Amino acid sequence: MSNLIKSDFEAALKAHIEALKIRESLLDSVGMLESNLNLGNIYYRTKELDKAAKFYHTALIFGLKTNNLRGLALIYNNLGSYHLDRWHAAKDQTDFDSALEFLQKALEIKETLGDSRGMINTLNQLSDLFEESGDESKRYDLIQRAWTIANKFNDIESKLAVLGSLAEYHFEKGQMYKALDYANQGFEIAENLKSHYQISVAAEKVAKIAASLKNYSLAYEYLSIQKESEEILFNENRQKIRDELTIQYETEKKELANQQLLKDREYYNLSLKRKNELLIVIVIAVLGLLVLLWIQINNHRKLKSTHEELREAHALVNSQHLQIHEQAQNLHETNQALNVANKFRDKIFSVISHDLRAPFANIQGTISLWNSKLLSTQEMEDLISMISRDTYAAFLMLENLLDWARTQMGSNEVQSNQINLNRLIEENKDLFNFQLKRKNIDLVNHIPLKKFINSDKERLNFIIRNYILNAIKFTPEGGRIDIEYRDIENAEILVKDSGTGIKPELISKLFKNQNITTKGTAGESGTGIGLMLCKDFAESIGAELAVESIVNSGSTFIIRLGVN
Repeated sequence: MSNLIKSDFEAALKAHIEALKIRESLLDSVGMLESNLNLGNIYYRTKELDKAAKFYHTALIFGLKTNNLRGLALIYNNLGSYHLDRWHAAKDQTDFDSALEFLQKALEIKETLGDSRGMINTLNQLSDLFEESGDESKRYDLIQRAWTIANKFNDIESKLAVLGSLAEYHFEKGQMYKALDYANQGFEIAENLKSHYQISVAAEKVAKIAASLKNYSLAYEYLSIQKESEEILFNENRQKIRDELTIQYETEKKELANQQLLKDREYYNLSLKRKNELLIVIVIAVLGLLVLLWIQINNHRKLKSTHEELREAHALVNSQHLQIHEQAQNLHETNQALNVANKFRDKIFSVISHDLRAPFANIQGTISLWNSKLLSTQEMEDLISMISRDTYAAFLMLENLLDWARTQMGSNEVQSNQINLNRLIEENKDLFNFQLKRKNIDLVNHIPLKKFINSDKERLNFIIRNYILNAIKFTPEGGRIDIEYRDIENAEILVKDSGTGIKPELISKLFKNQNITTKGTAGESGTGIGLMLCKDFAESIGAELAVESIVNSGSTFIIRLGVN
């Protein structure tokens, strides 16, 4: 700013361009407003008005974006000056109207902010407009008001501008000596500032008034001063430096834009690659699950066959000897234990066979109808929407079963670690972002940012994931889900929803080996397996599950940690 006041435009231009580059890299909207405004002021002083207007309009975008009233006042003021200069040059009514509009906006904001010092320049420029409209009384009142404020704050640059207006006003009124006095005061201040720009402006006014008084020697003296100052300001080499700095900035800006475009393209290609990899993993997981299912069914058949053989052997041995009878009884008890162990698995497999067959059968049937050209495009889109919903539920079921199968096969032992609970909830929020947006549900995470607990992250995450999925399923559109943490006798994680609630007779069955399935508020299908498996995971990490619910008033699913 000091370089601008001293009229060292090249140094000022270089400094502000460097500042703008830094602020653009930081995405500093307020800083970019300031830099564009300052660059516009430099070009305005060097009489490159179109370049100045370009930077002022860019600054205006950031000012409106950030609602920066002080910045907007300066921008409106400078745009008013720009159109005022164009009006003086071409007398285009559009420029007059634009100048008046921008300057009145600037004055209104400054009056609202109580920025008396900032009002000086605006009042002075408005006086120029009233000079053009012929309202001399209004013009003089505005100049006097600006002069009073400038003297109060001893604002040097503002004094220069107002002294110039006073000199011009008295010159037009024929009061030449008053005009010369004001012009001389302005020239003295400009000399003290050592600003070639202000010296040039002030010298021109003194020369003009001296010529009117026929004091040609004085007029010639000040015209020489004006010419000398303008040559210093606008010589060819300095203009070339300013142009080169501007071109360099524009070139670097375009290069940065090209680099960003290349990065965006690389990101898109990488994202596409990751999606393809994810699709392959899902296909492999489904095939692996089908193989596992086949193995389990085969084992079940063998166990059933063995049970039948043991039963027949028991009947035979029982008739021969008491000792053999006791041995058979032990075998029978062992068999009962096996039945209990497999009963839960049998229920899971029956659910899988039903819920996997349904979406795949729907897909096969839809494809057959489409190939037979029996469906319209609209009907096909409606069926695909339903199939998408069913297959998504099947996918979540497979994911839950894969997690559960790992624990049952002993390949995923409990591993307790410090877990950032807030981050774990945010990860699940991102996971279900699509479902939340589709039903317009607001999920609010009330857990403190630095809340850590000690548990097995994957098993706890499995329970939380199923709790959130269940809450989404039974919460209507526009509903709300709140996740909280409270530390009373035992630490508790609570998932509260504003959904349909649960009937009392069903609450006791939720975490038992019973398959309870209910359609969601948007027709979502489910298997009930998730909550059935949650109990196994909760017991493995020493936790307890509970539910509190009121029909039509929502439900609260609770995880009590460290109860075992």
